[in-house]
Amino acid sequence: MNKILFFFCNLIVIIGICTIFTTSILNKVLPMLGKAAYQAAAAGSYLRNDYIMNFTTINIFAILLIALGLVSSYKIYKQGL
Repeated sequence: MNKILFFFCNLIVIIGICTIFTTSILNKVLPMLGKAAYQAAAAGSYLRNDYIMNFTTINIFAILLIALGLVSSYKIYKQGL
């Protein structure tokens, strides 16, 4: 089994999972930071939707990374047996 390729395929899966995890955390934390900044500045109006970012494209690429990594990792594992 080609252990180096197997490792990098699994690393691609982990990077995809971390990307999805990071984008979900940002969508939870940024509205809270926006509200805190609004309260500190006391100017304008606060709308929660103004601070929610659209990570659709990034999440699609992360899902593709996970799928690609899993498929190629499985193929490399089966070749080694």
